[in-house]
Amino acid sequence: MRINTVTGSIDSSELGPTLMHEHICCADWSMRMNFGSRFFDYDKVVDDAVAMFTKMNRECGVTTVVDGTPLNLGRDVHLIRAVAERTGLQVVASSGFYYQEEPGLMFYPEEQLADLLLDECQNGIADTGILPGIMKAAVETGGVTPYVHKILSAVAHTAAQTGLPLFCHHNPHHMNGGEILSIFESQGMSLSKVILGHSGDTDDLVYLEEMLKRGCYLGMDRFGYCEMTLSLEKRAATVVALCEKGYGNRLLLSHDLVVAGFFGGADKDTKPEDRSPDFTFIHKHVLPALLAAGLTQDEFDMMIIENPKRFFEEE
Repeated sequence: MRINTVTGSIDSSELGPTLMHEHICCADWSMRMNFGSRFFDYDKVVDDAVAMFTKMNRECGVTTVVDGTPLNLGRDVHLIRAVAERTGLQVVASSGFYYQEEPGLMFYPEEQLADLLLDECQNGIADTGILPGIMKAAVETGGVTPYVHKILSAVAHTAAQTGLPLFCHHNPHHMNGGEILSIFESQGMSLSKVILGHSGDTDDLVYLEEMLKRGCYLGMDRFGYCEMTLSLEKRAATVVALCEKGYGNRLLLSHDLVVAGFFGGADKDTKPEDRSPDFTFIHKHVLPALLAAGLTQDEFDMMIIENPKRFFEEE
């Protein structure tokens, strides 16, 4: 199975240890275009990302990162490629749309949105020729409004047309994963090619098992936010409990960290080596917590190496 990265396609056997949901840059394009370097220091963002991902690769052996940034969340494919080239990492870029309401999306017909996405998936992003390796959609606290339904349908239709997998940001506390998955199915998606993201934000095993029985993967992918949301111990216990139920081969681990976020460029007052947590957190902190909760090293390796490969190979 060939997988698109920003530096060319690779075989799925070449993925190696993989973080399935991270971000290099989520800085607002309108702010960047109007305020330039006052808002966004491109060179510093690249330098910080290179430092952080080099540390991750050197200390943890991670070789592939999926950048989960869609068009309207600040995706900068030139920046992503620059980081990949300087680090030697395999970085997968995303196509698709986030959930926020925007005039350009609100009034554009679903069919035309899907056509725009299909074009960049088949011919390359902007002027780069870089092909996305995964689609991205999102649902948040507002739920599946008619507008969000349109976006989900357009993204899923494109995924089904191209054969690309799909990651969906969702808030498990609203328990609308079933509705989201049904929309994807209505567009011809096989749910084995879908990640229901941020599922690790809850320890409701009944809900999570219900989603897994639909055939999707679960993104246990917010270990970078344990202090703000569900604790590391509860997240680890949830992963172990799902593994004990036989679902370990459907779980994907990641941080959902971002080098440069909505505030603009990388924090000018914080050196990359001082960022905490960083992209080594799963190997240095989550793995010990999982082992203490009863997971085996082989099960961890499955979730970080074998599951990403299996996911990309799904048909």
